[in-house]
Amino acid sequence: MTRRHLLNKLDEADRRGVWAFTPATFASLLDDPAPNYRKLMMKRLADQGVLTRAARGVYVNPRARSMPSDVRAGLVRFLRPREISYVSLESKLSEAGVISQVPTVLSCMTTGSSGRFDTPWGAIEFTHTDRDIEFGTDVHARDDGLLEATVQRSARDLRRVGRNVGLIDSKTLAEAIAEGRDYERPRQ
Repeated sequence: MTRRHLLNKLDEADRRGVWAFTPATFASLLDDPAPNYRKLMMKRLADQGVLTRAARGVYVNPRARSMPSDVRAGLVRFLRPREISYVSLESKLSEAGVISQVPTVLSCMTTGSSGRFDTPWGAIEFTHTDRDIEFGTDVHARDDGLLEATVQRSARDLRRVGRNVGLIDSKTLAEAIAEGRDYERPRQ
């Protein structure tokens, strides 16, 4: 396959909203080449700058116009594709003003295994949970499709994992939880 033909295929995928690839999705783009050839091809394309390696087995088309503005958050679903993962812990609590530090890591809870991924767009950390997840109550979908915990769930998650609990401002937490409940309450 020529480079021009490959770039056309990547542009076509981009028009369909596909900006990141796993080996399986890349194979479907190229009419399913042999696994060893596909792996070698993806590595070579990354070395040439046609693709950007985000993490092991996940590549991004840097020319894609469909790439989200927050690429790091968009990668969550590619890094744990068969698991439920949601933004929580320090990331959510910092966003809500409950902790004063701004985390450098996007912290997520997952039903999959714990792990950390250092991507070109920043680090993503997954912490395992086996707790029940109540969609619509504890976790909701953001506009970009990523799942996100409520402030109350994030504080519970942080206490469960037992880290940075001293950073929580209890008064701000109570206010954020109250505001969240007001937001979720049906308006009359």
